[in-house]
Amino acid sequence: MSSKHFIDDPEHLVNSALNAITLTNPGVGIDSLNKIVYVRPRHEPTQQKVAIISGGGSGHEPAFASMVGPGMLSAAVVGHIFASPNAEQVRTAIMSRVSHNDCAKQKANAYDEGVLLVIMNYTGDVLSFGVAVEKARAAGINVEMVVVGDDVAIGRSKAGKVGRRGIAGTVLVQKLSGALAAMGYGIRQVTELARLFADNVASIGASLEHVHVPGLTKNSTKGLAELRAGEVEIGMGIHNEQGTDRVKATLPELIENMLAQLLKQSDPDRSFVDFSQCSTNIVLLVNNLGGLSTLELAGITNEVVLQLDKAYNIQPLRVLSGTYMTSLNAPGFSISLLRIIDTGIDAVSMLDLLDYPCEVSGWTCPIKRTTWEAKDLGVRDSEVSTLSDEPRSNLIIDVNLFQEALTTGLENLIAAEPLITHYDTIVGDGDCGVCLKRGARGNLSRFYDC
Repeated sequence: MSSKHFIDDPEHLVNSALNAITLTNPGVGIDSLNKIVYVRPRHEPTQQKVAIISGGGSGHEPAFASMVGPGMLSAAVVGHIFASPNAEQVRTAIMSRVSHNDCAKQKANAYDEGVLLVIMNYTGDVLSFGVAVEKARAAGINVEMVVVGDDVAIGRSKAGKVGRRGIAGTVLVQKLSGALAAMGYGIRQVTELARLFADNVASIGASLEHVHVPGLTKNSTKGLAELRAGEVEIGMGIHNEQGTDRVKATLPELIENMLAQLLKQSDPDRSFVDFSQCSTNIVLLVNNLGGLSTLELAGITNEVVLQLDKAYNIQPLRVLSGTYMTSLNAPGFSISLLRIIDTGIDAVSMLDLLDYPCEVSGWTCPIKRTTWEAKDLGVRDSEVSTLSDEPRSNLIIDVNLFQEALTTGLENLIAAEPLITHYDTIVGDGDCGVCLKRGARGNLSRFYDC
């Protein structure tokens, strides 16, 4: 065990983490040799005719292996940490880890129309999955592939022929595509709509630091200078790739910068998706890159929603906040916006697909559609007595003397906070000094405001 990680061996770490997925979700199995997690064959019939497969390097959990299950992915193929799986792993997933009608023992579990791969736009992933697609097609399997590049930090001038990187918006594309496949639609419709979904999502991330990869003796920042105190890197990739800018900013200033890159149509280099005409038809995903507390992520989500409303008049139809795609333990977050548009299928909207039930451990959205769409915003109020209701004591005091004594006592309490915290850390949980200091400051503030 090192000072950075409980498990230093990256190979053991990846394998044990994959096995843990089968412990928390008995509906999925694992091919340990090929690092494939797949939906186990089931006895009950299903209308699904298309398998959805994804994957990529490890270190982005819960993407992608924890997104495997009915209603989302049929299988996921993973590589080593921040490394793409090889083509043979992917070919194995296509050929033998999802059932096809000509070889399935149980017709109820056969994906007889084919397989769709939904992956992120990284050279290694595109190469490995692309080669596997060609091999599977040569074997007679109907396979399609959709590549998601939603990161607006990579502008048109830098993207060139390679295109933008894929980040957390990819999970939204996988959720929508998986739901569509689960509803029984064919390979052509699922593929076309998956491309449509990918064309209507945009994301950007930011982090306070690059991450350390388990098993490496040196920091994995590949020569990049460490961020200085108070700096944040905007546009940092999920594999420690260098971002577009390093700034010192408050959270509101940071969010303002990130939203501008997502939404400003005046920036021809980054205006990939036009959200200007659909302010009430947008889904927001605020994603934890791995190292933020739930408390801090909630505060960030609140700031994003406030600025969307105030600066852009956008009120998202859904606000998803949680851990969906990480960069190990990066102390950062990403913002994804999905434009809700017509699917071209009667009675099936993108929101229907987003709300469609799925049995996966990595998709944490428990709020029902009826709750989202309820217009009743009633509150429970309780009667609270005011000072005017309290009986008077008729005590006469010297106000100036009282103010001086109270101020001195509160200031002494604030000054004693480090010592109180020290002793409370020894005998308690270390919060006594901070709580007393906060209370003293609050009383001083109210006292002088009055």
